[in-house]
Amino acid sequence: MPEINLKSTVISSLIWKLMERGGVVAIQIVIQIILARLLLPEDYGIIALITVFILISRLFVSSGLGTALIQKKDITETDYSSILYLTLFISLIMYVILFFLSPFISLFYNQPLITPILRILGLTLFLGAIISVQNAIIVRNFKFKLLFVSNLGAIIISGIVGIIMAYLDYGVWALVTQQIISLLTVSIILWLTVKWR
Repeated sequence: MPEINLKSTVISSLIWKLMERGGVVAIQIVIQIILARLLLPEDYGIIALITVFILISRLFVSSGLGTALIQKKDITETDYSSILYLTLFISLIMYVILFFLSPFISLFYNQPLITPILRILGLTLFLGAIISVQNAIIVRNFKFKLLFVSNLGAIIISGIVGIIMAYLDYGVWALVTQQIISLLTVSIILWLTVKWR
């Protein structure tokens, strides 16, 4: 009987995972099509340049720590807390590096907007660190329905805000705000639904 329950839990979790991926991608495509009609290619170009540096920083922040939480057989509260504080500390180091490098990156690409945007988007490193433990708990316990709800809610809310800002002619800042609100929404939903503090 326990084997049947485990199989049904795994199958249910996989279905939620597929729904989360498919639903988020479908809504994201619609939002991006609308935004592409409202924004200039230069706006997307600046975000693309900055995203490279943010993604590299996120690699250092995560550095397999969340995966270690998922794979470890016996996990303690100390493990969860240690990973949280360590990822926050690495986020701080990466943010300081991005903060001071941003003027040089801006100068290299001859794009003055890169400095403020990189400094603002760099703050998302902390949001990612804060929810790293919640993400590990979700994957460890096959609770992909929570990921579905949080990611779908985040993409819808951030997409609406991004489209409104783009329509009001905020340009690249519509994309910046969209990214921040997306991660902030996921963080709030996971913080409220995954009962770990």
